[in-house]
Amino acid sequence: MFEIPTDDFYCPKCPPFEAILIESDDGGNGDQEKEVGLSVILMDASMSMTEPPFKGSPLTRMRLVSDNAAAGIFDLQRMKDNPNAVVTAFRFDDRIELMFTDSVGNLIAKYKDVKTFANYIYSELFKMQQGTDINKALQTAYNFISDFMNKRLKDFPIKNYTPLVQRILTYNNNSVNIANVRVLIYTDGMQFDANENRQLKPNPFRQNPLPGLSHDIVIGAFFGQANDEGCNELQTLLSPCPIHNRKQFFLFDDPANIGTLKYLFRMASGASGFCPTCLEYQLNR
Repeated sequence: MFEIPTDDFYCPKCPPFEAILIESDDGGNGDQEKEVGLSVILMDASMSMTEPPFKGSPLTRMRLVSDNAAAGIFDLQRMKDNPNAVVTAFRFDDRIELMFTDSVGNLIAKYKDVKTFANYIYSELFKMQQGTDINKALQTAYNFISDFMNKRLKDFPIKNYTPLVQRILTYNNNSVNIANVRVLIYTDGMQFDANENRQLKPNPFRQNPLPGLSHDIVIGAFFGQANDEGCNELQTLLSPCPIHNRKQFFLFDDPANIGTLKYLFRMASGASGFCPTCLEYQLNR
């Protein structure tokens, strides 16, 4: 068993690393099918996200998320071949709308710098500010990833692709295949749709697993306190990490935790881990 990644970035015990998302150079053959990793980010744009997360904070939750999401994605420019790592972002309140779906390489080329990208994300999120329909957000991600796995997406930035799959060793020493596909949903509240429905539906990725996805791929993050009802509600949707058997959940309840936010977006956008232990490993290696 490897304690550190080998030269080809493979470690059977640890989560997939960003570099594993990328297939080697196809030798100039543009028709060769590319192995692609996908991240879907569900970005809470409800009204409460325009408020500061902590007393005395100069920035709102929405601004913190925008700045750190942009920085996390731009960090992936260090990947060997980031054109084959795709990030899709949906904004949601009690509605849901696609913001972008593009490769990391294209996003970096388009926005040039982190500040420009962060301002774009912020301006898009700020347009919403209604309720918090977590049910609709997760179902939209489920439908999108189903189409991705089955190659039904009409406007996907990579035309000839196959979902990248890696074999890992789980915490109970089983060898399984896991697609490099992740969903990151963050919120600061409870389920509340346009009809004032507060009933949270089961996680569709856990209730109806998609062919090709051997594990629930949803990662959750909450802005608030551990005893908030919305925090407990979100955690009921989440599964334990297949590598570390730790819930795929991040809590931002203190200013000291905000430093982790950029790396969470980097990890999720690189489809390279599931839980806080996965993230700790990447930060310390």
